[in-house]
Amino acid sequence: MMETHKRPVASNSDMNNNDIIHLSKKKSILDTMKKSFSVGQIKELHMLNFMCHKYFSIQFHPTHMQIVTGVNGSGKSTIANAVCLCLGAQARTTGRTSNVQSFIRKGETSAQLTIILANEGPEAYKPEVYGKEIQIIRRIGSRKSGYKILGANHRIMSTRKETIDEIIQALSISPENPLCVLHQEVAKTFLISSDSTKKYQFYMKVSQLDQIKQAYEQGVCTVRLLTQRVNTMKEKHVEMLRRLEPLEQEVKKIELRRNYEEKRHLLEVELIAARADQARQELLEVHNNLDQVQSTKDDIDAQTIENNNKIYEIDQIVANYLIEKNDFEKDTYGLNELLSYFSKQKQKIQHSIHRHRQDREDYRKVLTEIELEQIYLQKQMDKYENLNHQSDDIDQQRLEVDREISTEQEKQIELDKIMIALNNDMRANNENILQKQTTMDFLKDELKQRQQNLDELIKINQDRTKVYGTWMSDCLKSIQNDERFHKKPLGPIGNYVHCIDSHWSYAIEKHLASIMSSFICSDNHDEAILLEILSSYAFDCRPPIYIRAYSSKVHDISGTLKRIRAVNLLPIYDVLKIDNITVECALIDIKQIEATILIENLEPVKELRQNKILRWERIDGKVKQVVEAWTFDGTNIKFDKTFRIYTNEKQPIKYFLTNNIQSLSMEELEVDIKLSYSQIEDINSSMQELKGTRQTIADAMNQTNISIANNKTKINELMKKLDHLNGIMPIIVDCSLSDLQEKAKSYLITYTETVRKYDEAKEKEDEHVRQIADLTENYENTIKKIDFKTHQYDLLIESINAQQSNRYEIKQKLKNLKKKSTETNARIRECKNLLKQLTKQQSKKPKITAIITRCVRDIQNELDAINNYIRANEDTYEKRREIINKYRTERDAAKEYKQTYERCYQQIEYLKQFINKRQEGFLTIAEQHQYYLRIKFQNLMKTYYFDDCDIKIDHKKEQLELIIKKDQRHPALLSGGERSISTFCFLLALWQSIYQPFRLLDEIDIYMDNEKRNSSLEILYQNSLYYSSSQHIIFTPQAIDFQYWNKLNVPVFNMPTPKRYNQEID
Repeated sequence: MMETHKRPVASNSDMNNNDIIHLSKKKSILDTMKKSFSVGQIKELHMLNFMCHKYFSIQFHPTHMQIVTGVNGSGKSTIANAVCLCLGAQARTTGRTSNVQSFIRKGETSAQLTIILANEGPEAYKPEVYGKEIQIIRRIGSRKSGYKILGANHRIMSTRKETIDEIIQALSISPENPLCVLHQEVAKTFLISSDSTKKYQFYMKVSQLDQIKQAYEQGVCTVRLLTQRVNTMKEKHVEMLRRLEPLEQEVKKIELRRNYEEKRHLLEVELIAARADQARQELLEVHNNLDQVQSTKDDIDAQTIENNNKIYEIDQIVANYLIEKNDFEKDTYGLNELLSYFSKQKQKIQHSIHRHRQDREDYRKVLTEIELEQIYLQKQMDKYENLNHQSDDIDQQRLEVDREISTEQEKQIELDKIMIALNNDMRANNENILQKQTTMDFLKDELKQRQQNLDELIKINQDRTKVYGTWMSDCLKSIQNDERFHKKPLGPIGNYVHCIDSHWSYAIEKHLASIMSSFICSDNHDEAILLEILSSYAFDCRPPIYIRAYSSKVHDISGTLKRIRAVNLLPIYDVLKIDNITVECALIDIKQIEATILIENLEPVKELRQNKILRWERIDGKVKQVVEAWTFDGTNIKFDKTFRIYTNEKQPIKYFLTNNIQSLSMEELEVDIKLSYSQIEDINSSMQELKGTRQTIADAMNQTNISIANNKTKINELMKKLDHLNGIMPIIVDCSLSDLQEKAKSYLITYTETVRKYDEAKEKEDEHVRQIADLTENYENTIKKIDFKTHQYDLLIESINAQQSNRYEIKQKLKNLKKKSTETNARIRECKNLLKQLTKQQSKKPKITAIITRCVRDIQNELDAINNYIRANEDTYEKRREIINKYRTERDAAKEYKQTYERCYQQIEYLKQFINKRQEGFLTIAEQHQYYLRIKFQNLMKTYYFDDCDIKIDHKKEQLELIIKKDQRHPALLSGGERSISTFCFLLALWQSIYQPFRLLDEIDIYMDNEKRNSSLEILYQNSLYYSSSQHIIFTPQAIDFQYWNKLNVPVFNMPTPKRYNQEID
């Protein structure tokens, strides 16, 4: 009967099919079916997207027999499969497939099964939880499946499969047992199979005798394992006795030791008495030795004090030298700055001199032109006076000469313009050459300064290397020449660190002093080699060594620096220049140079503490907290909870200098020097080109001067001719005499002003020449001072090195004296201890009860022999007691262990007897079960008119045979239908083996003819009456007489043909 999706309700059709013929609708059947469901019987079954059904529901009745009929492919077997899978059975139990996902309807992604079981009556399972119905839902997905168990009011009680197992066990349901659900494939195989072994296995499974058999077989295996364990215990007891033998020997040795210890005590008393006399003699010798050693110690102490005084004096001298050295460095730095200033001033003055020279040249040319114009005007004025005396012919000649003169003058003007242009080109070329020369002089001065800086830096580096010890230079050479290193060590670290601001040199040195002499190695192998090299040079103090991987990039400290700079503070990192990335990473990790700040004095400290600007609200892994600060005079401030300030007496700077030369690296200076040489070469080549151009211009100027001279000669000749003509005949002029006089007057004023400017330019040039001479003299004097200071500096360095070498030698002497003093003190202590012991021994005055006949050596030899034996077998009272107790414990344990495994033997014998009885009980049960099975089988076979039938079961061979005879025919001559009837009767006979609330039989009559099929259904009906407490649901594809079974109150369900997936698509 078809129902809706949520709660099944009676319907005439389902979602995937058509009408369902349900004969239970007839009132005659409904009136007669008043029986209620028994516990565990099926009430309803719902399928969604399961196999051929899209949605299907069916209701069952509490009658003892129900029939589901339909053509092949209508989905009858689907009901049995759904019941089996919904109750938790595995997919292979259906005989179709082992993959539960293959039951999902084609074209769908999931399926759902719902079964409702009755839970009424006194045997109901947890009725207070589940009520009168237990509803189990199984959802099958494309990847996994799940369960839901619904109780009263449709509440979900559980989703665990174990809960379903508990329910079906309590309701006596076995979905994987063929007596509960006999699937179509299993029925076909069972009906046509003639294998006696498979029938035996089927019989043992459905009767559950295999569980009893497995139980006693497991008991036999358990007895076998226990027997093996007891044998192992017996072997272990033998081993325990074997281990007990050495303890017996130890106990015997303990008894022997006790005798030796008593004898040793007597010998020790005798030895003390013999040594008393010997001690008195040794006491006098020790007194004498102590006096000699004490005298030696006094001499060593006096020498030590003297050498310490010498070292103190040397330290004072070196401190004074270092102060003087710092003064020299400051003076040298100031003189170098003065040299640079003189060079710049000299260049400026040279530029001014060149400019004044050009101005004087221009003024000279203007004066020349004015003089020419004045001469010309004077001639014009003379000509004007003779104007009335000239004749017409002479006038004509004069005009022609004038024209020639005008032409030549125009030519002269053109040549003058060319000459002026050449002069301008020459002046520009000279200016370029002068500028190049000035630049080259500046570069040479700068190159000289850089070379001096490089030499000074080399000396500084040598001095800085010697700061770490006079042996450091040789040690570094040995390190560089040693080829055993994987990677060359870095060090001393101070060689890679430079302070770019000398104001903070002292503070930074105080902060980094502990690490400046350290070395860095890449691994333990390099460390061992470096220790070997350092040990050969450093005797008293060896530099520390850090092992760390060489870094390729600097740590990211931008977050810390950003926060410190944001509050206008200066971290140490900003005033350092570090030449190596690994050294920089080491200083960041060890000395936290990015998180240590520099302050001028202690005044802002209180403000920093009160404002708490150094306490970041949130610190991530890349930002460090500022916990330390330094002032320029070396005062240290700790920004921790106690807020401590440490002051110290200022000492000479050891590692850093007070000028900024150390901020430059030798590599940078060498690069700058190479660059200066390259620039000087470029300027030289450019100057050569300019000089070549100047020579070309000079040649052109010479040629032009020749043309000008020739032209002037011709003009002079024409002027002479014109003068001659003027002398013969007056010349007519274009202007008046007053105009000529005015022009001459203006030329005179211009000439006078130009002369004044020329004199001023010459005076300025002379003044600049004097200034440049003074600058040159000052420059040379400064160079001499620098050379003098450099010489004094070298002498001072030699003195410092000599004093340090002397100090090192005294240190070595002190070290030897200290070693001797230590040895002398040890000897004094040894003598005093010996004197104390001898005095103590002498003061005891042992009582000699007998005369000593043996010497100390004989007594000592005998005592040593006893002591050697005791030491060879040395132990304590606790150890001896432990050995004795251990012996007793293991002896008692072995005895107890023997009693234990003997008791185990007895228990195993009892267990063997129990298992034998259980095996006999299994055989008795099997025989009884076989007897009732045979009787039931024979009675069923008689209904089909079989004469002599029997069942033969051989448990040893695990075989089951059905003996069938009819009309005295041989079993091999029986038809397939007759053999199917025998198997059918055998199956019915097995029903009495186990109780099931319901039984589903799928096409058990498939190989029978119509006559046998009808009789088989009647026999099923009769047997179902006998087992009326169970539901018997029969699936058959054959036609059914509905009226006949209706009279017997047997509901019949007719399965319609479902719509397949392809039909739905059409």
